[in-house]
Amino acid sequence: MMNDVAQAITRLPEDEFWLYFIAACIASLVSLYFYFRYLWRYRIMQDTPTALIRSASQGYNEFSGVAKMLPGEPIIAPLTKHECVWYQYKVEEKQSHYVRGRSRTSWCLYESGVSDGIFALHGRTGKAMVNPDDAEVIYSVSDTWYGSTPYPSAGPRGFSSGVFAMGKRYRYSEKRIHENDGLYVLGDFRSFRETQLPSQDEALAVILRTWKSNPDVLLNRFDKNRDGHIDGVEWEKAVLIAKKQLTKIPERPGDKQIDHLIEKPTSSRKPFLISTKDETKLIASFQYKSWGALFLFFVLGALAVWMVNIRVW
Repeated sequence: MMNDVAQAITRLPEDEFWLYFIAACIASLVSLYFYFRYLWRYRIMQDTPTALIRSASQGYNEFSGVAKMLPGEPIIAPLTKHECVWYQYKVEEKQSHYVRGRSRTSWCLYESGVSDGIFALHGRTGKAMVNPDDAEVIYSVSDTWYGSTPYPSAGPRGFSSGVFAMGKRYRYSEKRIHENDGLYVLGDFRSFRETQLPSQDEALAVILRTWKSNPDVLLNRFDKNRDGHIDGVEWEKAVLIAKKQLTKIPERPGDKQIDHLIEKPTSSRKPFLISTKDETKLIASFQYKSWGALFLFFVLGALAVWMVNIRVW
């Protein structure tokens, strides 16, 4: 079999051979990148002790507890209409196209979105608000189902297999974290007194300034017509979403226990993780992924070298 593959490589046209060779090299380098990414994550988790909310130092920390909704308007997942503390959804449309004279179908992104609502983490010694913006989230529930309209009239009915996609034009995917799910959170911890809380106008300005400081994320989130810039209508929608986010932060003066915030670290080298897996399972998962990525790096690198040797010699 190896001889057949070697002969096929030698018969490849010059441009096609180099295309495959470059693809193998790129895939090998991508695998190396993910090896260091996963290695860095579980090393940080191993070196960061779990802190108690009441006595945690300011800055980068890890916490464990239970997810809770904040008072006020609930967070509703857009496809299933379930209440939750976090969601991410995607709607894909089946499209047909021709490749070398043959009709092929593929799922193309129609719409997607992610929750920007703030929720609470209840630990053994206190509570903290969690701002999930830009977090790497490991969710507890994932649903996939199919339908004939861009927006589903009902949620999944127990079937997620692709067999049930026949005759259906749209595929819906939704991932969620529900209230009372156990959480592991790794991020920047900040405490404040009630007198230090910003006014609504100040808080709104901070949110909008944060969004504008990251143009790529801002465009991906609000540039609905994909023309490369945020027009007046899109900016008005961004302001409305920011105001809606502020309404989810409790303002009750008697609730003095929620005076902490966990958010994205200021250092890009430190991961911001929100996971429904506990720390032990999460570390094991990242270890296995790092080993798998390293294995792929060597296999794909060896394949690229072997292809050149076959071709040249």
